[in-house]
Amino acid sequence: MSIFDRLISTLTGNEEAAAPAPAKTPSPEPEGEGKRSRFMGREGAESASEPVVVEKGLEGPSMIWLHVQPATQRLLLVPDLGVAEGEELTGKMTEDLRRAGLCEAVAYHAGYDQYWKMPSQEAILRTPSLYEIPTPLLNRIKLETRLVKQGEPRGFWMHVRIRSAQELQGGAA
Repeated sequence: MSIFDRLISTLTGNEEAAAPAPAKTPSPEPEGEGKRSRFMGREGAESASEPVVVEKGLEGPSMIWLHVQPATQRLLLVPDLGVAEGEELTGKMTEDLRRAGLCEAVAYHAGYDQYWKMPSQEAILRTPSLYEIPTPLLNRIKLETRLVKQGEPRGFWMHVRIRSAQELQGGAA
């Protein structure tokens, strides 16, 4: 008897109206035999034929521009300074950025109508640390601030150098 049949019979008070539960039909094979599938892709398991997706990372040595989206504060990989559309960073790219990146320049573009809201130079220079991107000493980072016309992209850009494996090994020693 299913739980719903039991509920109906309890509410109506009529136990005879409830339908009997269907009997389990015995299978010709014992429960432990037959189709053998094992956990985690071991013998007899059905394998998924989906291709494995490998995330693209940042290979060094190279120079990249990152734009901080004003609305979401996410990082975008953009082709050049002043471009606000690009590729969103994947998890692997973010790991590579934190491991091998070195921010060498920071830029902030504000509109003429919002110049009074522009952050201080120190706040602009500390932007890479918000994203855990390594930086040289603050006096060695190149800083650019500019007022832009209406309709032009605004916000933060960071020029990051992806260091080679040899440079990372040399810095650790």
